[in-house]
Amino acid sequence: MKRIALLVVSILLFSFLAPLACAEKLDDSVLLSYYDDCVLFGDSRMEALKRYCSAVRQTDESFLRKTTIICTSSIGLYAASRNYLSGDFHYYFHGNDRTIYEIAKELSPKKAFVMLGLNDEIATKIDKGLSWAEKVITTMKEHSPDTVVYFFSETPVTPKFEKKIDFPGYQDKLDEYNALLKELCVSTGGGYIDIAEALKDENNYLLEEYSSDKICHISDEGLVIWLDRMKEYAQEQYDAGLWNPFDDAGESLPEGGNEP
Repeated sequence: MKRIALLVVSILLFSFLAPLACAEKLDDSVLLSYYDDCVLFGDSRMEALKRYCSAVRQTDESFLRKTTIICTSSIGLYAASRNYLSGDFHYYFHGNDRTIYEIAKELSPKKAFVMLGLNDEIATKIDKGLSWAEKVITTMKEHSPDTVVYFFSETPVTPKFEKKIDFPGYQDKLDEYNALLKELCVSTGGGYIDIAEALKDENNYLLEEYSSDKICHISDEGLVIWLDRMKEYAQEQYDAGLWNPFDDAGESLPEGGNEP
C-alpha cells in the first residue's frame, strides 16, 4: 500500500515539475525582439543606454535595431508628462521639439517604455511623481490608443547621492515609490519592469561598480544588468503566455495580462 501511495505521489510531483523543466529558454535575439517597434523615453541614463547599444551595433547590427530610443539629459518626469512644450527640458525629434505624446502619435509604437524621475528627485515627492506617471499613461492613450505604457523602476542611488541632496533615507523612499509605481502600472493596464533590485549592493544602494559617477548614473556594467532584466522580463512574459514571438503579430500584454 505504501509503495502505491509513493508511486502516486511521484507521478503527481513529476506532472507538476515537468512543465517547469520543459520551459523553453529563448535566445537573446528573440527576447530582445519583445522591444521591436517600441520607443524608450528617458534622461541621461537612457543616453548611456543608447550609446551602449550603438557600440554593440558595431559588431551586431541587429542589436535592438528596431527599437527607438529618445533621450534628453536632465529632463524630468514632470516635464515629460505635460502635453505641451514650455521653456523646460524637452525631447528633440525629427528636427523639432516634441512632447512624448506627439512622438508616440507619429511612431505608433506597440509599447512606450519610460525611465524618468531622477532629475525630479522623485523620492522626495512620491505623490506628485505617481500623479505624473499616471498622466503619462492616460494621456498616451488619448494620443496613441494602441500604445501600452511601461515604466522601468527608478534606478537606485549611492549614499553619496543622499549626501549630495541632503536627504538621508532617500533610497528607502525610492523603494517605496517603485512599489507604488508598479501598483499604478498594473492597475491602469500598463507594464512595469524592475531593474532596481538587480543593481543594488548588500546595503540596498546602487552597487558602485554599476555607477559611472559613484552617485547615480549607470556604468557599462550596470547597463548590461539593465539589458539582462529587459531580456528576463520578455522571458517571463513568454513563460506566462502573455507574449509569443513566433506568432505573426508577436502580440503581447503587459504584466498581469491587463488589456491596454
